Amino acid sequence: MTTTLWWSEAELSIGRVGLASSERGLARLFLPVELPERDARLRRTFGPHELRPDDGRNDQARGQLEAYLAGQRGDFDLSLDPRGTPFQLAVWRAVAEVGRGRTATYGEIARRVGQPRAVRAVGAANGDNPLAIVVPCHRIVGSTGQLTGYGGGLPLKEWLLRLEGAMPRDDEGWAGWAARRAAAQPSLLIGPRSTRVFCRPGCRYTQRLSRVPATFGSADEAAREGYRACRVCHPV
Repeated sequence: MTTTLWWSEAELSIGRVGLASSERGLARLFLPVELPERDARLRRTFGPHELRPDDGRNDQARGQLEAYLAGQRGDFDLSLDPRGTPFQLAVWRAVAEVGRGRTATYGEIARRVGQPRAVRAVGAANGDNPLAIVVPCHRIVGSTGQLTGYGGGLPLKEWLLRLEGAMPRDDEGWAGWAARRAAAQPSLLIGPRSTRVFCRPGCRYTQRLSRVPATFGSADEAAREGYRACRVCHPV
């Protein structure tokens, strides 16, 4: 069976992206570095397909992407049509639940889909995400918060995380980042993934951050993720 896709390209602040929508919604988003492999990637995902010029179906996605990249929008409200295996779809759903300004590890996603040992499979599924940015695979980091592979390139991943507030801006260090996040969210708690201890943003241990930490809205949330309270700042 041949899939019909409506195709358009848009010049955005991150470069030229490609958008392909099916009758059910946005089915594929190509980041700038992926565009040269468009045809091969479409065949791999959809098999036989017909590519038609966009008839307006991609307008909403393009507009929301522009607003997101300009810092004017936090979430997307689009009809989506990702194609994948049941496991991939489960991973992408879990990834989509990681909110703006938050991050998760591959291991955490594996636990959330009920397969805690499938960390590598989660990484592979994350790499095959057909809707980058909209399904925010850039928010998935390594076990200690290190930035790992991203289809759009690690510089873009870092830029997106800075845009969302999951990492310091270029003009601030981790201490300034923690203070800014806490001012916007007074209940914020920070958990360095290397120690799995959660602290108040002003704790001296948070000043030593060098990788993306976990963030929590409450001590109960941190405890559910397996973090223990700091004995210095006593965040409970």
